[in-house]
Amino acid sequence: MIKKIRVLHVDDNDDARTLLSLLISQEEDLEEVGSHHNADGLQKLIRETVPDVLLIDLTMPGKDPIEAIHEVRTAFPDLRIVAVSGSVDPRLLARAQQAGVSQLARKTCDIGETLEVIRGLR
Repeated sequence: MIKKIRVLHVDDNDDARTLLSLLISQEEDLEEVGSHHNADGLQKLIRETVPDVLLIDLTMPGKDPIEAIHEVRTAFPDLRIVAVSGSVDPRLLARAQQAGVSQLARKTCDIGETLEVIRGLR
């Protein structure tokens, strides 16, 4: 039996969350353990769902996602954090890396690339 990669994804775009949930459900080696619309209460959600990978959008209303990434990195040093962004702003991407993002996935990329990033292949 394959050990599934447990994925928690956080994105304010309902369609993006729905699409990713559908795609993950089709993959034998991936399992969605949760999905949320903002970074509020993220540490509690991580404790409840115990993901292997946090997939998080960098621009959302509510709590600043980059601040949340920093807090999550401190509280869960072994969690793989993948930032997803449609932005090409180098300052935003640099802030995300400084906050502790493991990898970056572009929202505009092929969904296959996003799945590879979740698996740690890119």
